[in-house]
Amino acid sequence: MSLQSTKHLSSLYSRHLASVRHKNRSTSPFIRQFSHPADNDYANGVQCFINASQKKASDSHSSDAKIAAKSLLQRALLHWTTAAERGHTKAQFALGNLYLKGHENVKKNEQLGWTFIQTAADSGHKESCYTIGTFLLHSSKEIKQNRALAVEYWIKAAERGHMAAQFDLGRLYAEGIHVTRDYAKAFDLFKKSAKQGMLEAHHALGTAYTRGHGTDLDHQKAFQHFKKAADSGLILAQFDLGACYSLGYGVEKSLCKASECFFLAAEAGNPQAQLCLGQFYEKGQAQVPKDLDKAAHYYQLAADRGLEEAKTALERLVQ
Repeated sequence: MSLQSTKHLSSLYSRHLASVRHKNRSTSPFIRQFSHPADNDYANGVQCFINASQKKASDSHSSDAKIAAKSLLQRALLHWTTAAERGHTKAQFALGNLYLKGHENVKKNEQLGWTFIQTAADSGHKESCYTIGTFLLHSSKEIKQNRALAVEYWIKAAERGHMAAQFDLGRLYAEGIHVTRDYAKAFDLFKKSAKQGMLEAHHALGTAYTRGHGTDLDHQKAFQHFKKAADSGLILAQFDLGACYSLGYGVEKSLCKASECFFLAAEAGNPQAQLCLGQFYEKGQAQVPKDLDKAAHYYQLAADRGLEEAKTALERLVQ
């Protein structure tokens, strides 16, 4: 979808606001609690939305509860729309999300949702920039795919400190998807994202240190990042941590610890970990008792996920 003109945007806002006000002429009991009008309306909208959700959850089978929840939602829409017209980017984003995804009492409207979020994005709202970029990478009835523009919006979001945008943009640079491959840019973005706590970014940094992509090769730092991500439950990092223990990269070699990591990753469905665990059972390594049936089991799991090496190992085992 092409960018909306200012005139068309104003028209959409006006029609939307008139519709919401017509449906909800009462005044919210939460109004006039803040000094700034836009902040006041946004906060009141949030409170109404929360109350609507709680009202519905408290008695989902009651018709009175459903009516009350619908009324509260309409109040939320009124407050958010008023705040959005005053340039409140969080309100614009909240409305945009509501219309893009649809709601039980809000009909899905991609064009209107897109308009609200794009307006917030063009005002520098980082979450909106990230959302716009994500939608532009794909296509729908109302939104035409535009990968170059998607990257631009992700750059805006990343520059404003959006953790997921930093990671996703870093991944594009690392893999050369829709942009020229640039390991240095990827590494820098992964560092920024990891500093904010994104586990996938820690894993990406571990991979970069292992391969020397965008930085010097450093197995010890790779191990540290893999461990941080693995200890927090990232399965892919769990496998790579096992590989570090298995090979003695950045840490003292320990097949026992490697097998523990591989087991956790294998049980979560990682095919490489399933292959490695199968090898341990086949050979009786790392305090893992030799068990050809279990070896075949894990080889089969990995083979079912398309791992050719596992298929070969399974064929050898059953001969």
